[in-house]
Amino acid sequence: MTSTNSIASDFHMHSSFSADSSTPMEEQVKAAMARGLSSICFTEHLDLDWPYDNTPADGSDETPFVIDYEAYRGEFQRLQGKYQAYIQLYFGLELGLNLQYQSAIRDYLDQHPDFDFIIGSTHSSRHMDPYYPTFFDGITVEEALRRYFTDALQNVQAMPWFDSYGHLDYILRYAMQQFTEKELRQLLSQRGNCSSAPHSFSDWAYENNKDLIDEILQSLIANHIALEVNTQPLKRGFPETNPGKAILRKYRELGGDLVTVGADAHRPDSVGFGLDAAADLLRACCFTSYVTYSKRQSIRHPL
Repeated sequence: MTSTNSIASDFHMHSSFSADSSTPMEEQVKAAMARGLSSICFTEHLDLDWPYDNTPADGSDETPFVIDYEAYRGEFQRLQGKYQAYIQLYFGLELGLNLQYQSAIRDYLDQHPDFDFIIGSTHSSRHMDPYYPTFFDGITVEEALRRYFTDALQNVQAMPWFDSYGHLDYILRYAMQQFTEKELRQLLSQRGNCSSAPHSFSDWAYENNKDLIDEILQSLIANHIALEVNTQPLKRGFPETNPGKAILRKYRELGGDLVTVGADAHRPDSVGFGLDAAADLLRACCFTSYVTYSKRQSIRHPL
C-alpha cells in the first residue's frame, strides 16, 4: 500500500521498550506498513529524572523510564532486517530534559552514539509532571504555564544535544483539563496580550507566554534544531497539535524551517495518526518541507 498523505514518515513512536507502552515493536511496524508509511523512527523514552515528586506513591506508576539499550538495539536490528524491503526503520530516543541531570544526560549520549534521531522533550517542571493533576495544586494555570516554559527554555539553552524539540507546549494537554467548558469559553472570550480574543486555548497560552516561547524558538533556530509537530492531541480529541498554529507561524516567521512530524504513538491504532492534518497545517504556516533524520543528519522532504 502507498500512503496518500504528503507526509509518509512518523518520527515519534514508542513500544514496550518505553515504560508507558506495552506494544511490541513489531506490532508498531506492521501498523505503519498497513497505513502505507515509508519510514518510522522508534523514539523510546529516557527520563533520568523519574520518578517525579508528584508520581503516585501507590505503586500504580512504578516502571522506570529507562531503556534496556542492548535489548532495544537487538530487537530493532532484527526488525530492520526482516522488513527492510517494505519500510525504513530508524533507531531513536526521546530524551527527557532536566537541567539538574545535565551531566548524566551528556554521559548517556556520549556512551550511546548510535541513534539516528533524538527528540528532546520537557516532561517535568520543578520535578513535577503536568500529566498528574497534582502539578496544578496551589497555583493558577497561568503560573503553571510560566513555570513550565521557563524550565523548558533553560533546558533548550543548556542542552542543545538533540535533533528536534518534542511537543513544545506539552503542558497544554493537561492544563486545559483544569477548566470547565464554561470557564474555557469565558477565558477565550477575553483579550489577552493581543488586540483580539484568542481563537483557541493554544493561542491564549502562546500570547501569555510569548516572551519565553519565542526565546525557545530562537534558541532552536540558532542551534539548527528542528521543531516537532506532535499529532497525539488530535487522536485524543483536542483541536490542535503540539505546538499549535500560532507557535508554528512564529517559528516560520523567525526563520525556522526544520520541522519533524510524529504521532507519538504508544499503540498500533495511533501510528501515523494525523499526518495529513499536519501536512495541511504546515502548508498553512508557509512551510514547504519537513525533515527526517538518519545518523543524526537531516533529510528534507517536500510537502
